[in-house]
Amino acid sequence: MIRWITDSLGTAAWDGLDAPLDTHILDARDLLDKEGNAPPLVKSKINEALDHLRSGQKVIVCCDYGMSRSNAIAAGILAAHEAVDFEQAVRRVIGATGEKAIKIAVLSAVREALGEKSESGTARQGAGRRLLVTGASGFIGSSVIGELQRNYEVMAPTRQEIDLLRDTVALDLLVRERGIDTVLHLGNPSVYTSNESMGMSLVMLKNVLDVCAENGLLLVYLSGWEIYSGYKTRELKADETLAPCPGGTYGQTKFLCETLLRHYHQHYGVAYALLRSSPVYGPGSDRPKFIWNFLQKALRNEEIVAHRYLNGFPSLDLLYVDDLCAAILAAIERRVQGVINLGTGIATSTTEIAQRIVERVGSRSVIRHHDISGYAGNIVMDINRAVEMLGWRPEIDLARGLENIIRVGLNGQVPPSGNSRHSEIEPSGL
Repeated sequence: MIRWITDSLGTAAWDGLDAPLDTHILDARDLLDKEGNAPPLVKSKINEALDHLRSGQKVIVCCDYGMSRSNAIAAGILAAHEAVDFEQAVRRVIGATGEKAIKIAVLSAVREALGEKSESGTARQGAGRRLLVTGASGFIGSSVIGELQRNYEVMAPTRQEIDLLRDTVALDLLVRERGIDTVLHLGNPSVYTSNESMGMSLVMLKNVLDVCAENGLLLVYLSGWEIYSGYKTRELKADETLAPCPGGTYGQTKFLCETLLRHYHQHYGVAYALLRSSPVYGPGSDRPKFIWNFLQKALRNEEIVAHRYLNGFPSLDLLYVDDLCAAILAAIERRVQGVINLGTGIATSTTEIAQRIVERVGSRSVIRHHDISGYAGNIVMDINRAVEMLGWRPEIDLARGLENIIRVGLNGQVPPSGNSRHSEIEPSGL
């Protein structure tokens, strides 16, 4: 099927093409559908098409599937033939064909062939001051965005504006047009603990990494304590040298995402700050759910059920959301790179949290336990590197953080479950 961009320029897959007699077929199959295309070869393809267009012929650009190479070359042809900006030409091609699966590495080769190669994010004037935030509508994103906007020019496209699963080209165009030099990636699938979400998380991160690699951007990525959650100990203090040992789907997802991130650093030179956070809580989210479950039962004087694993009562190093946001801000401001663990360094059992809530609200609730034939992670984060590299320490202890949540519950407010979907670090099975 031919997809016409203009009356005289179209794209199509090579197999099964039934072209009109008065058209010239431009074969783009000898180009790579990745980085490495030589600008002179790309330029020769564009010039070939221009010669036929100027002679009054129609041109159909073909590659194997009519998806990436053909549409990238067509954008170059359109830009040169109509003397329009390349980014404008790309948008017209996508709008006419509906094809979003264009490799940005191929677009970069076309851009370079046209003499429009732009400078990398690290070379732009004022580097470190223009940010793009994914997942900005989530619990953590919405908590940090206001502070970021005080000191930076921030772009925070919604999922409707840019779908990270599909809109890589749109993300690349936005980065180039707005001079973005840093990406804070908080975006996750809405449901992020299923097997399906693992693949979606990797695709979203890969698309972001492709844009970072092409544009020389610093990526700040939020990972979590669950990459250590497979250890079977009563309590384990995790520093950045501890080997990952994920204990569930979400931890496995973060482990694979971290692996992909390191690959892009080693192979493409992507600079990154990888922040591993302990479980995050605060009144702006319904997570961790067990806290709200305990509070709601305590307010109704109902029995509270906690868990007891093979390695004892589960314990968590709970980090208040404001402290996490302060660490993110410090990482961006200082443009640190590498892996940094974030937490409080203090573990508290879920049973103790239940007892604190019961006492605070004057509840008559009784606490009992279900025995679980498994192991809890019981991870405490070693934050020495965060203190050294970020100049950061958590300021809100558990007593104060729980008080903020309890105040919400006592006022009869319902925690906003829809606001925590995109970037939460959730302790599972507690």
